[in-house]
Amino acid sequence: MDARIPILLVVLVLISQGCITSRESPESFGPGANATLAQVTSAINAELESVRDQNVASANQLSLVGLAGRDAERVLTEKLEKLPWALSSVTISSEGFIVAAVPENYREIVGRDVTYQDAVQEAFASKAPRVSKVFLMEEGFAGISQSEPVFAPNGTYLGYTDVTYRPEVLIGRAVDPIIAGTPFDVWVVQKDGRILYDTSPEEIGRNLFSDAAYQSPELQAFFSRVISEPSGRGVYQFWDRNWDRVISKEVAWGTAGIDGAEWRVVLTTGNASPMSTGNDGARTLTKADARDLDALVKEAVSFAREKGKDVALLEFNNPEGRFVSGDRYIFAYDMNGTVLALPFQKGLIGESRLDVQDSNGVSYIRAMVAAASRGGGHVTYVYPNPARGFAEELKRSSVFPVDGTWFVGSGIYLPHMDARFSRDAKDALQQRVKKARDFAQERGREEALSAFNDLSGPWAAGSDYIFAYAMDGTTLALPFQPELIGTNRTGFQDHYGVAGIAWETEVARDGGGFVYIMYPDPKTGLTALKLCYVVPVDREWFVGSGIYSTPV
Repeated sequence: MDARIPILLVVLVLISQGCITSRESPESFGPGANATLAQVTSAINAELESVRDQNVASANQLSLVGLAGRDAERVLTEKLEKLPWALSSVTISSEGFIVAAVPENYREIVGRDVTYQDAVQEAFASKAPRVSKVFLMEEGFAGISQSEPVFAPNGTYLGYTDVTYRPEVLIGRAVDPIIAGTPFDVWVVQKDGRILYDTSPEEIGRNLFSDAAYQSPELQAFFSRVISEPSGRGVYQFWDRNWDRVISKEVAWGTAGIDGAEWRVVLTTGNASPMSTGNDGARTLTKADARDLDALVKEAVSFAREKGKDVALLEFNNPEGRFVSGDRYIFAYDMNGTVLALPFQKGLIGESRLDVQDSNGVSYIRAMVAAASRGGGHVTYVYPNPARGFAEELKRSSVFPVDGTWFVGSGIYLPHMDARFSRDAKDALQQRVKKARDFAQERGREEALSAFNDLSGPWAAGSDYIFAYAMDGTTLALPFQPELIGTNRTGFQDHYGVAGIAWETEVARDGGGFVYIMYPDPKTGLTALKLCYVVPVDREWFVGSGIYSTPV
């Protein structure tokens, strides 16, 4: 059965009932929305301008040292150090060949002819700063190239340099701090209908004009207005931010973008579920809780195997069913990350969420799939709590496979744990880890590990220390636990039963990213929630570091 059929049936029913529609906005969508929209568009432009500033500075240097060689790589590396959230930077000659690329794992593309790419053709045609449209990167996800021409001192056009990044990351940096705690949501779209960013991450990458979920005549008419008019207001009906029910959304939109980018920025309100704050009902996770949770999930596995998939999913998706109690409920996904059961977010059933990240950038669905593929395990992430107004809270879930094609899980919310990490702290973390990677690639493994393990050196600065592991889980650098160096920690489980080192290794193999682990803070001696960032040095080993939250 097509996994998208359930969601499509729901959408078709809503369309037939006139539920997913659009109309003119009433005047009640007041000045607060207009001010927020102006602030959001200004912040997006500021992020784009900050990338352009770094591109300009690097282009000025490249004008003198040339586009190829170690000096060019040094210039590109220094640029990325100032943009730690970005992915890569290259130089492309006027003939259309990549002649320098950083970080090191991108060097294999040096020498490649890229004249066929739209972004390259646009940059050559304009010989001016340019923000490309979204294109598919080799890693398999969508990226944007923001470029700057490079001219020799005599005015000869040499080519250009760029920075590539995921659009939802750049836009999220601008939007998220502004709308946090407000009734507003935001989505940002290219003029071809490609969604670059959405408060609901499941929407990112969809196309307004071709995705099946948007095909009501009313929605198509509304989206056409958004694309054709630089600014405006309106009302449409669609799922709320928690995918719990269809609601009326009031809308105001404007335009952001520089250097060829023209992005519609759409501000919406009208969320049916009030957000809860505070720590009422807070609890710690005891060993008994963990055992009970595992037992509940295994009971669901047995039920699914006995009754069959269809009967089981009907029961799991029933908010009044036997597997729902307060904030505990069974969810189910297939091994490709498609939602099979989410009793309080029925709008997501049938949707692929494999690449969805939580508020700190943790790809938790991928982690669940990996844990289920290993025979079962535990994952920590931030997720809306339906029992507390869909407040975002730390959640520790257990997942177990039903068979080789799908798995079930359930979790315990931990509102006493502060899982908020600032943008500046995450930027500094990424910058620290990428500097360690660059150091290791430049100096070699032996010298780098010696430096990382040196308690008197700059890489072991208290809570900010650098750690390193081989891809098989062998400990290579752990300055405050030297007795573990050389041991294999693949089987290590943290305070919440999460296989943290195995998770870090999986993320590093996929190119790097964020992971949660409960771990002792050398500064305080207390175990605390740690948001780690890891990147591969090469195919054999990786480095990482972390930032700590409130101790347990």
